[in-house]
Amino acid sequence: RIVYASTATERTDDDTQIDILRQSRANNGLNGISGILLSDGRRFLQVLEGTPEAIAHVFAQISADPRHGEVRTLHDELDSRRIFSGWTMASMSDDRQTEAIRERLQVLLRSAPEGIRDEFEDILRTVS
Repeated sequence: RIVYASTATERTDDDTQIDILRQSRANNGLNGISGILLSDGRRFLQVLEGTPEAIAHVFAQISADPRHGEVRTLHDELDSRRIFSGWTMASMSDDRQTEAIRERLQVLLRSAPEGIRDEFEDILRTVS
Protein backbone atom coordinates (compact mmCIF):
# COMPACT_ATOMS: atom_id res chain seq x y z
CA ARG A 1 0.00 0.00 0.00
CA ILE A 2 1.21 3.45 -0.84
CA VAL A 3 -0.31 6.77 0.18
CA TYR A 4 0.76 9.82 -1.75
CA ALA A 5 -0.19 13.47 -2.07
CA SER A 6 0.35 15.79 -4.99
CA THR A 7 -0.60 19.24 -6.15
CA ALA A 8 -2.54 19.76 -9.36
CA THR A 9 -0.44 21.68 -11.86
CA GLU A 10 -3.67 23.41 -12.93
CA ARG A 11 -6.92 23.72 -11.01
CA THR A 12 -9.06 20.72 -11.96
CA ASP A 13 -12.77 21.17 -12.53
CA ASP A 14 -15.39 18.48 -11.93
CA ASP A 15 -15.21 17.15 -15.50
CA THR A 16 -11.42 16.77 -15.31
CA GLN A 17 -11.69 15.02 -11.94
CA ILE A 18 -14.29 12.62 -13.37
CA ASP A 19 -11.98 11.88 -16.31
CA ILE A 20 -9.05 11.21 -13.95
CA LEU A 21 -11.24 8.94 -11.82
CA ARG A 22 -12.54 7.05 -14.89
CA GLN A 23 -9.00 6.58 -16.21
CA SER A 24 -7.75 5.47 -12.76
CA ARG A 25 -10.49 2.87 -12.48
CA ALA A 26 -9.73 1.43 -15.92
CA ASN A 27 -5.94 1.31 -15.41
CA ASN A 28 -6.19 0.03 -11.85
CA GLY A 29 -8.55 -2.74 -12.87
CA LEU A 30 -6.01 -3.94 -15.42
CA ASN A 31 -3.22 -3.82 -12.82
CA GLY A 32 -5.12 -5.38 -9.89
CA ILE A 33 -4.98 -2.14 -7.92
CA SER A 34 -7.59 -0.99 -5.40
CA GLY A 35 -7.73 2.25 -3.45
CA ILE A 36 -9.24 5.70 -3.11
CA LEU A 37 -8.62 9.04 -4.78
CA LEU A 38 -9.58 12.31 -3.12
CA SER A 39 -9.23 15.72 -4.72
CA ASP A 40 -10.39 19.21 -3.87
CA GLY A 41 -9.48 20.55 -7.31
CA ARG A 42 -5.98 21.61 -6.36
CA ARG A 43 -4.67 18.66 -4.33
CA PHE A 44 -4.76 14.90 -4.83
CA LEU A 45 -4.57 12.37 -2.02
CA GLN A 46 -4.56 8.75 -3.02
CA VAL A 47 -4.19 5.29 -1.53
CA LEU A 48 -3.03 2.52 -3.87
CA GLU A 49 -3.21 -1.14 -2.82
CA GLY A 50 -1.85 -4.10 -4.75
CA THR A 51 1.31 -6.02 -5.45
CA PRO A 52 4.54 -4.07 -5.06
CA GLU A 53 5.20 -4.41 -8.80
CA ALA A 54 1.75 -3.14 -9.79
CA ILE A 55 1.92 -0.23 -7.35
CA ALA A 56 5.40 0.73 -8.60
CA HIS A 57 4.13 0.69 -12.20
CA VAL A 58 1.02 2.79 -11.49
CA PHE A 59 2.88 5.19 -9.20
CA ALA A 60 5.53 5.76 -11.88
CA GLN A 61 2.75 6.69 -14.33
CA ILE A 62 1.19 9.06 -11.80
CA SER A 63 4.55 10.67 -11.03
CA ALA A 64 5.12 11.29 -14.75
CA ASP A 65 1.60 12.66 -15.31
CA PRO A 66 1.88 16.41 -16.05
CA ARG A 67 -1.35 17.04 -14.09
CA HIS A 68 0.51 16.12 -10.88
CA GLY A 69 3.17 18.32 -9.32
CA GLU A 70 5.03 17.98 -6.03
CA VAL A 71 4.27 14.25 -5.77
CA ARG A 72 5.30 13.03 -2.34
CA THR A 73 5.00 9.62 -0.76
CA LEU A 74 3.38 9.83 2.67
CA HIS A 75 3.36 6.15 3.52
CA ASP A 76 4.64 2.98 1.88
CA GLU A 77 4.05 -0.39 3.51
CA LEU A 78 3.76 -4.06 2.62
CA ASP A 79 0.33 -5.26 3.75
CA SER A 80 -1.65 -8.05 2.13
CA ARG A 81 -4.87 -6.80 3.74
CA ARG A 82 -6.74 -4.44 1.43
CA ILE A 83 -8.87 -1.77 3.03
CA PHE A 84 -10.42 -0.68 -0.27
CA SER A 85 -10.87 -4.12 -1.82
CA GLY A 86 -13.70 -4.19 -4.31
CA TRP A 87 -13.01 -0.63 -5.50
CA THR A 88 -10.56 -0.12 -8.35
CA MET A 89 -10.72 3.52 -7.24
CA ALA A 90 -13.21 4.80 -4.70
CA SER A 91 -14.10 8.47 -4.61
CA MET A 92 -16.14 10.72 -2.36
CA SER A 93 -17.87 12.03 -5.49
CA ASP A 94 -20.21 9.03 -5.47
CA ASP A 95 -22.82 9.82 -2.80
CA ARG A 96 -24.05 6.21 -2.73
CA GLN A 97 -20.65 5.03 -1.48
CA THR A 98 -19.71 7.92 0.78
CA GLU A 99 -20.59 6.26 4.10
CA ALA A 100 -18.83 2.99 3.21
CA ILE A 101 -15.76 4.95 2.10
CA ARG A 102 -15.72 6.95 5.34
CA GLU A 103 -15.85 3.71 7.35
CA ARG A 104 -12.90 2.25 5.42
CA LEU A 105 -10.96 5.48 5.77
CA GLN A 106 -11.46 5.29 9.53
CA VAL A 107 -9.95 1.79 9.49
CA LEU A 108 -6.96 3.05 7.50
CA LEU A 109 -6.45 6.13 9.62
CA ARG A 110 -6.72 4.34 12.96
CA SER A 111 -3.23 2.93 12.54
CA ALA A 112 -1.81 5.63 10.26
CA PRO A 113 0.88 8.04 11.38
CA GLU A 114 -0.38 11.43 12.54
CA GLY A 115 0.81 13.23 9.40
CA ILE A 116 -1.32 11.00 7.18
CA ARG A 117 -4.36 11.46 9.41
CA ASP A 118 -3.86 15.22 9.17
CA GLU A 119 -3.63 15.11 5.35
CA PHE A 120 -6.85 13.10 5.07
CA GLU A 121 -8.76 15.19 7.59
CA ASP A 122 -7.70 18.38 5.81
CA ILE A 123 -8.78 17.27 2.36
CA LEU A 124 -11.96 15.57 3.64
CA ARG A 125 -13.10 18.92 5.04
CA THR A 126 -13.04 20.37 1.53
CA VAL A 127 -14.50 17.42 -0.45
CA SER A 128 -17.32 16.51 1.93
